[in-house]
Amino acid sequence: MSSDAQFTDQPYLDRRGLLMEQLEKGLILIPGAGPEGVNPNFFYLTGIPEPRGALLLAPAGTRVSTGRANPGPDYVRGKIVQQILFLPRADPLAARWGEGSVATSDSVDAAAVGVDLVASSSSMDAMLTVALRQAHRLFYVRAFSPSLGGDDDPDSEFIGRVQRRFAHVGVGGGTPHVDEMRRCKDAGEVEAIERSVAVTAEALDRVLREIRPGVREHAIEAEIAAVYRAHGAGHAFEPIVGCGDNALKLHYRANDGPVDDGRLILVDTGASLAGYKSDITRTYPVSGKFDARQREIYEAVLRAEEETIAACKPGALLGDLHAIAHKAIARAGFGDALPHGTGHHLGLETHDVGDIHRPLVPGNVITIEPGIYLADEGIGVRIEDDVLITDDGHRVLSDRIPKDVESIERIMAGAARE
Repeated sequence: MSSDAQFTDQPYLDRRGLLMEQLEKGLILIPGAGPEGVNPNFFYLTGIPEPRGALLLAPAGTRVSTGRANPGPDYVRGKIVQQILFLPRADPLAARWGEGSVATSDSVDAAAVGVDLVASSSSMDAMLTVALRQAHRLFYVRAFSPSLGGDDDPDSEFIGRVQRRFAHVGVGGGTPHVDEMRRCKDAGEVEAIERSVAVTAEALDRVLREIRPGVREHAIEAEIAAVYRAHGAGHAFEPIVGCGDNALKLHYRANDGPVDDGRLILVDTGASLAGYKSDITRTYPVSGKFDARQREIYEAVLRAEEETIAACKPGALLGDLHAIAHKAIARAGFGDALPHGTGHHLGLETHDVGDIHRPLVPGNVITIEPGIYLADEGIGVRIEDDVLITDDGHRVLSDRIPKDVESIERIMAGAARE
């Protein structure tokens, strides 16, 4: 198993078993590579963050020829297996340069990870060819979203190759089944998200004590990165550190502007730890104290967020939650100042899988993030928390991160005295 896996093998065994129960009449292939490295679906089913890997599931079994890899009684007759994990071979030279694989076919024991066979990635085409000759259906679990425009993505290229060469094999989509499984987080996943949130909380605590007039946005970003790196975490997404007018840019990434006295600074960041993400936004006064207008706007956003979080429960819709936030902001006189949605699913991806038009259920983790953006005043305020839907309502996973005016001003005043 990967050293990044933070919970036992059993959840991965259970997930693979459930997927095979749902798709019992075909082969199931999950590639390891995704748009940002590892395919989240591959990680979800194996716990191994290795983009050069793949997982083949055969609920009804498929015969594999073991050959020289296993010169025992199965040398000629082969053996029937249900789960094959493909991983790259060890490369000592690449490892010396720090470019080795996270997990290799030489180092991972099949029994330890609950599969029937661990094979090298280089053997996948040959072994899959044998399996496809015997099969009538292949369920493919994508990492890349399909599109009619632009060039083919790696998933589409592979599917096209199978369809051209194995006319008798019908190719179906296994992705919706894994998406549905991922939509509800189990206890281990919630704990993993909470660990990510805790690292983000530590980073924002440091930021709150480092903000002062005269620094640059990139210095604040560096403080965040330092905390993440100290915990073995990375960025869940490119952080936004925008002061003044820069906070009005919803996808601001430059983080190279000045941090000016009298302005507000918006910090949107999240850690990625053991594969799971957090996504938190806070807005702070550079001077350490909100002026009257800044406080008015900030508290309007905070009220909207609190009202929306209060409505988080099983059966709620993300669209309804957005409407609650929008109405609260409109009551405060800023009805045209919220140009984005106020929530999304969170998990292995920052914008995680989950149909936004389906009612929320226990185990869903979502963000709540209303904002007000006033271009003519150079003020952008957003407040965002991560929320777990529970059987009887919700739990705010990021509730330890200060967001009320008094707490923020008190902490910044204390930092200024240090």
